[in-house]
Amino acid sequence: MLVLASCDLFTLKPEPGSRNYEWTLDTLYMPMNSLYSVWGASPDDVWAVGPGGTQYDRLLHYDGTQWSTYTNEIIWCGGQTLFGFSADDIWMGGDAGWRDHGAGIWHYDGNKWEKYYVYNPDEDYWGIDITDIWGNDPNDVYACGIRGFYNGTNSWWKGFVLHYDGTAWHEIVRTDFNSQFHRIRKEDDKVYVFSYGINYETGDGDVEFYLVKEDSLEQIYSNKESEIRWADLSSIDGKVYLIIDSDVYMYKRNRFEQFLHLDNEEFMQHVCGRTENDIFIPMYDGIVHYNGTDMEYIYRFQDKNLRFASMPLILGKDIFFGILNLESSVYEMVLHGRRVEGRSKK
Repeated sequence: MLVLASCDLFTLKPEPGSRNYEWTLDTLYMPMNSLYSVWGASPDDVWAVGPGGTQYDRLLHYDGTQWSTYTNEIIWCGGQTLFGFSADDIWMGGDAGWRDHGAGIWHYDGNKWEKYYVYNPDEDYWGIDITDIWGNDPNDVYACGIRGFYNGTNSWWKGFVLHYDGTAWHEIVRTDFNSQFHRIRKEDDKVYVFSYGINYETGDGDVEFYLVKEDSLEQIYSNKESEIRWADLSSIDGKVYLIIDSDVYMYKRNRFEQFLHLDNEEFMQHVCGRTENDIFIPMYDGIVHYNGTDMEYIYRFQDKNLRFASMPLILGKDIFFGILNLESSVYEMVLHGRRVEGRSKK
């Protein structure tokens, strides 16, 4: 059950974001792969990765002009997430590949990618992945993931959270209950985790949000999948937002405060932005922009087989969206928007 509170009044609001963008849809060669994550340090230094393909073609790089397959090193990690702080400090997480049993975290130092850490708990799991990496400081980075189990008849999943303190990665918590940890974010001293768990005995799905408390978890929300359409976590301008169904909330003073209502059946799952008045909302058919007052489409797909794949990357005037091409097993896409200076659309 949600306990709601009204948002703070008399708060100084940022200027409305512009809606003037030029859009480019780039094609990526990713055979037998899916685009899971995009991250970059600048508009001419962007990475994209997926967990499929082979160790020779699952990672791509954009130099400001074109995308190319990265082949300087063999990438054993089946990449599911990218996150970094600069061109020479980037993390990639996923599985560890067939050479290492466990979940893998790789690091890029500006010269090469290399394996940094393998998470391999002493359990009889059949699969394990890092699903998300996030941090507000290079010496304070978090990762979450999923461990998969199978007893010969049924499958079930359990979550885990890792932390990097500037020197090493270590486990904070792993669950013994049904949970798939898909997203992790931090605001001030609060670390949030979004979990989706399927109960193999009943077939029900549980959508849950947790706060990480040292070596334990505090549940702040739980509901059946059948009761809501979407859920996710997002971070905008240092603040964490919780998406539940068609509403965006902030969690303050142990209460949920509604920030935005998304009354559109095309809404996909997450939101992103520069400020609370410059927010991008992925839809099934395009992108809606919220400027603090109203919402308006700023981009529409011409192909109904395209879907947003991951959290977008915002770099100054530029924004990059990973795009899944549902009718191809060879090509994925990146939608690149660049803000055009001048008078904003009303």
